[in-house]
Amino acid sequence: MSLTAALLAVLVGAAGVGGDVMSRLHLRTAVLDSAAVSWFETRAKLDFEPELGDLVSAKLGLEFRLDAFPQLTSVGQLGDAARFEPVTALLGETYLRLHNPVPGLTLTAGRQLVHWGTADAINPTDNWNAPDYSDPLIWDGRRPAWMLHIDYSPLSEFGLELAAKPVFEPALSVPGRWFDAQYLPTETALRDGLVQQFIGYGLDSATARYVARMYTINIAEDYQLPANRLRDMTYGGRIRTHFSVFDLSASVLRGYDFLPNAVPEVVTDTATKTLNFTLHEHYARRTVIGGDVATNVGGVGLWAEATWSAYDDTLPEDELSVIGGLDYNLAGFYLNAQYLHGQFPLALAQTSAKPDQDFVLAALERKLFADRLLLRAGGAVDVKHGSLALLPLVRWMPADAVELDLTGVVFAGAAGSAFAPLDANDEACFGVRYRF
Repeated sequence: MSLTAALLAVLVGAAGVGGDVMSRLHLRTAVLDSAAVSWFETRAKLDFEPELGDLVSAKLGLEFRLDAFPQLTSVGQLGDAARFEPVTALLGETYLRLHNPVPGLTLTAGRQLVHWGTADAINPTDNWNAPDYSDPLIWDGRRPAWMLHIDYSPLSEFGLELAAKPVFEPALSVPGRWFDAQYLPTETALRDGLVQQFIGYGLDSATARYVARMYTINIAEDYQLPANRLRDMTYGGRIRTHFSVFDLSASVLRGYDFLPNAVPEVVTDTATKTLNFTLHEHYARRTVIGGDVATNVGGVGLWAEATWSAYDDTLPEDELSVIGGLDYNLAGFYLNAQYLHGQFPLALAQTSAKPDQDFVLAALERKLFADRLLLRAGGAVDVKHGSLALLPLVRWMPADAVELDLTGVVFAGAAGSAFAPLDANDEACFGVRYRF
């Protein structure tokens, strides 16, 4: 028996097993006469938690993602069953945790999720775990990371956290089938740029095009991940406290952006008649100083969160991210509203040099029939241009562990607005989820 099989046998025999299975299909409806399935995936999660006593706990998490689109490119692949429904196996939270080796101290080592921040779904101070944008309808998805985490709470109103992450992992992007982001220019676009350059030198249009056709164009990508040296690791800490009716925290983290910073380089050689385009992509090193506060006043939940990111490089510029919001329950309705100045997941496709970063996020929910039916109207508004991203949801729960979803996403906005790149991505979505 292999070590992995032995470990699974111990976990299954001595632990509770939990998890969920979710399957969802997206039907692209922006152009009705060419409606098509844009996203169809099944995700299964398994969590094993053995009984190890009061002083030690552990967890082993596994995740499987099944893509419903066959990955076939030739008749010769029809005998390869793995290409008909490709499966990706991922390691979820997998750690060992020591409780109270010193009173009030918890030490966790392994692959884990460490969440900071008080806001709902969008947290500027939450910079330990790489975002998982692979599901276009989930804004706050995160992948667990290998790290050492210490939480020391000697008093109920005081807590100290320290953590270190030795290996950097970037954000996981949405599949190209759902949104095909063009990172590199085409040869045609670069050649047209040459034509305009030659016209600027005084050539007429016909001559400029003739000369441009003589050039050889090379397109390259210089992509670099952060090094795995000790000095390049991510590390930081946070202090938590409670004062009067306020929960407060202050944090500092030394790490990297999860999305790369891109710098284009164009070299034109008139002697050899070549144009070399290189897109240099790297993850900017930064120090993030943050703080958050949360309270409840008259049944209204209030929160605010802010960070200042100071970059080692001159590109990108240092930036401030802020989010504040409230939630309230009244007569069976639940209202959640937030204002964000910063990056919003569905607006990351903006190509402007200064993308819009001011949004209002809101949702109104109502549960009916003994909480078996959930109705939600929600979305985001780009404050500067008024573009919209609407995400309605109807969820029926015929049993305690089963959810049936009818949802979707609708984008509207003029050219240059935050959601304009997704204007053709309107979709209706159908999903089912089972928890155990």
